[in-house]
Amino acid sequence: MTENIKDKVIVITGASSGLGVAAARKLFRLGGKLVLGARRLDRLQALAKELSSDGVTVTQTDVTQRNQVKRLVDLHAGHSGEVGPALQEARIRNVKRCKRKRTKGKI
Repeated sequence: MTENIKDKVIVITGASSGLGVAAARKLFRLGGKLVLGARRLDRLQALAKELSSDGVTVTQTDVTQRNQVKRLVDLHAGHSGEVGPALQEARIRNVKRCKRKRTKGKI
């Protein structure tokens, strides 16, 4: 499987921490070209510097904002001429958007 990563352009959301950072490091070591997105631009820039400015593109991306996701996809397509591998590590944690039913003591 790793031979299929070399020179592929891969987009990763949630790349500023946790699994996103780990995936970026691993895929970069395997020869992937990365387009990284996350809300915390400072962390993305630090990761790009750690890996190499060559082969890594970063853009501040909030996946709840359609225009920011479009920009991320456009960057990806601009590098590869197509939309290919993507890894979504972002999570949306907005409790107000989640509908909860009252169970009145029932589990």
